[in-house]
Amino acid sequence: MPHLAQVATARTAKLSDGRQLGFVEHGEPDGTPVFICHDLFGSRSLRHPDDSILKRLGIRLIGIDRPGYGLSARKAGRTILDGAGDIDALFRAMELERCAVLGYSAGAPYALAFAHRYPQHVSRCAVVASLPPLDQAQSFGVIHPVYGRLMQLARGNDMLFRLLLRGYLFYDSQRSPDQFIRDYGSLLAQVDRHALSQLALFNLRRDIWDEIRQLGSDAIVDELAALTRSWGFHLQALRVPVDIWWGEADVYSAPIVGKRMAELVPNAKLHLEANAGHLVLFTHWEAILRQLIAPA
Repeated sequence: MPHLAQVATARTAKLSDGRQLGFVEHGEPDGTPVFICHDLFGSRSLRHPDDSILKRLGIRLIGIDRPGYGLSARKAGRTILDGAGDIDALFRAMELERCAVLGYSAGAPYALAFAHRYPQHVSRCAVVASLPPLDQAQSFGVIHPVYGRLMQLARGNDMLFRLLLRGYLFYDSQRSPDQFIRDYGSLLAQVDRHALSQLALFNLRRDIWDEIRQLGSDAIVDELAALTRSWGFHLQALRVPVDIWWGEADVYSAPIVGKRMAELVPNAKLHLEANAGHLVLFTHWEAILRQLIAPA
């Protein structure tokens, strides 16, 4: 029987600008610190639901809510580099010496930004099924058409998009949060739908979504606004070792994004997994973490 996720107490930290930052820790309290940056429909709770993997690898996983998500106060007009600054603030508050950082999907730019801006803190970075930079129109063609149109609409149309998303969340609040996860899964590859059919993962994603929709649409709108602007740094400037993980069947963010990233990032290693899709974070969780904490 798998060792299901243990309940961990979420906490908050007060930042220098007065904002509240929400975070949670799982795994070994004295283990190797790994910060994880969640996806668009994620939160501090994002991880594989089997926490015994963290314990077996000796990892102290630290999940952070970006502004407006979960327990973190909103920061209007925030940027990708602002998100990196929040990770650094928590890193220093925890009095850590070094850490690894992992970013999944929409969270990958934040992991890269942290590694770029604070290389003295970061031993290694993992990028998993990242979104591409979306400040150029051609980038929308390499992500799923539904989400590509969504992000194009969000680009430069914050007020309209905010109203539309509020309407969607009102509609979604009238039904079970299970249905959103089923709808989300229906847009993904067959291998992802199979992964999402596992009850523990389905429930984890459902609970995260339920928290998001109760808080309202502002966090998602702010997130998409940040993602459709310049990331604020060049991939060629990274000096931290970076592992890039992708599923060959990913229809949310095409594998060509990972291949291009691997060409641009110095010291990057591409891991292209044949029997995986966008949910490669969960299907290859242990392999990703094992590589992330491996000695340089």
